[in-house]
Parts: sequence; C-alpha cells; structure tokens
Amino acid sequence: MPAKIITVFNQKGGSGKTTTACNLAGALGTRGRKTLLVDLDEQSTATLSVGAASDDRPFPAALTNLAQSPRPDREIAKFVNDYDFIVIDCPPAIRSSAPSVALLISDLGLIPVGASGGNLWAVQEAKKLALNAQINNPDLKLRSFANMDQKVTIVQQIFEAAGQDEDIPMLKTRLGFRTAYKEAEVSGATVLQVKGAKAAHKEVNSLVDEILKVLGE
Repeated sequence: MPAKIITVFNQKGGSGKTTTACNLAGALGTRGRKTLLVDLDEQSTATLSVGAASDDRPFPAALTNLAQSPRPDREIAKFVNDYDFIVIDCPPAIRSSAPSVALLISDLGLIPVGASGGNLWAVQEAKKLALNAQINNPDLKLRSFANMDQKVTIVQQIFEAAGQDEDIPMLKTRLGFRTAYKEAEVSGATVLQVKGAKAAHKEVNSLVDEILKVLGE
C-alpha cells in the first residue's frame, strides 16, 4: 500500500501549521506507523525543531527538507512505497506554489484555523487553492480544525464561522492554546513525549483518530 499523504496548509502565518504537522507525524510514528515529515517551508521551522531532538529521545518520524526543490512532488513520490504516512508542512506565503503542488498528490488537505480574525480570510484563500486542486485530484479530502483554542468570545465566533463552511468540514477536535506545544517544539519532540501534558495528549490523539477515520484507516 502506498503512503497516505497529508498536507497541512494555510495561507496565513501563525495558524499553527508546523505545530500541527510535527505533532501529527510524531503521533503517527508513536503508534507504529512508519511516517515521513516533509518540510516545504523555506523558514524550515519543522526541520529546526526536529533537529533539536536529543539522541536518547529521537523524534518518532523521519524528516526530509524539500523547501528548495523545484519539483517536491517528484521527490515525495520516491518515498510513497517506503512509508505508511507522509505529512507535508507547507509555507504560509500565498505566492508559493508549494501548497498547490502538494495538494495534487495528497489524500487529505488539512487546514489549521488559528484564533484570529485574519484566519477567516486565510481559510477562504486556502479553500480556493484546495477546491482548484480537487479538479485534478478528485480523491482529495479536505478538513479544517480549530487550533490554539481559547475560551474567549471572539475566538469561539471565529471557529463557529469557519465551521459553517460546507465545502471544508471542520473536525470536532480542537487543539488548545497550551505551553506544552511550545515545549515540544523547542525540544524536538511531539507533545505526546512531554510528561504531564495530559490535556494536550488527549487533543492530539483525538485529532489523529479523526484523521485516520477520514482516510478510512
């Protein structure tokens, strides 16, 4: 079976794409699924994060950085028979072709919706990109999810508005605005490796469960 490919994308920076991609890839890895994390972002945040992992606690997924590749789709295709899952972290720039290219070879396009008003605009831009990709990749599934959740009225209104989009269903799981995610990022870990972060563990496992269900796994 070729790898299932999941692209994490959003046109806006700060929505939590890298946090999502790293934790998703790491969580799949901890479940015994052979997983590759692909960094397409020129800022290389995922690469720097995974590189911070200690030798005695390696990141539970493999990593490749293809941010400078003119044909990342062709390079990713070389790995599809070697992994169960490939998780792609895309750059936020609206001018970048990386998300479009990645979505053409993906099984799932996942849009993290951050807790700011600008994210509603960004989701609409991401939606245009995704629906266009579906023309050439009709099997592409699309989902969004609420990231950096806070019990603040405006934040809840943003998520409720995004959740009304019938073209891109919103997953039930919400990732909270927690220091555990930052701790994981700077230590080259998935949040599942952060001791005591029970709420974050529950959130990430729930997100992975939902994604696997969408993919029919």
